[in-house]
Amino acid sequence: MTNIQAGQPNTAYVRARPDEGDARKPKAVGLVRTGVSGLAAPRHAAEIRRHAEHLGYHYLYTVRPPEHPDTDPIGYGLTIATGVQAAALIVYDLASVDNTPARVCETCDLETVCPPVTWARAMLSSITPDHAHPDHALTVAESHRIMQQHITCRAITCPMKSAALRRLVRAGALVPPAMSPRERAAARGLPFEPIRNEPSAWHGPDLATLLDVLDALTDKDSHPTRAIGS
Repeated sequence: MTNIQAGQPNTAYVRARPDEGDARKPKAVGLVRTGVSGLAAPRHAAEIRRHAEHLGYHYLYTVRPPEHPDTDPIGYGLTIATGVQAAALIVYDLASVDNTPARVCETCDLETVCPPVTWARAMLSSITPDHAHPDHALTVAESHRIMQQHITCRAITCPMKSAALRRLVRAGALVPPAMSPRERAAARGLPFEPIRNEPSAWHGPDLATLLDVLDALTDKDSHPTRAIGS
């Protein structure tokens, strides 16, 4: 797929003649990265479209950035979103934006399908130039310096630190930790302060109940209407 093809409207998702209702809706663009979604890319694209329509957006494009080491897929998607004046960029999950919603929120709202969360566009004063995404490709030396200067920042909310972290990982100068910050804090018995807009933990059936349900689904002799927890 060429760069031009990747930015064209996906005719499976766009109406040929938008009605007046669509014209009044805020516009949205979806982003699907084949390198992140893998074989699930078609399913993720369909779920992004459904999620956009459920939220009331006029869905315009499914952007599929070219897979090339020198390509900035997030910047590619944001450029198209800006060009069509989209109010939101919709992705399947935060992995599609390298777990850095702050970078997208410099331009527009970010909507994730899994979990369904809205990351509101940041006010101009909320992200200072020192923490904004760099306007050029970072060198390894610059990235090391940024990591030291932003040692107290979280990569998920600081676009500058996130860009430096990605550069070092790609250069093989840094190995990402196997555990998330929350897991490391729990292992040390330390409190973990959630980030703003972070979804709360889901509380559902316990493990025993879930196992009972799975057993019922795989048991040919079980009754099809067996209730959860019965």
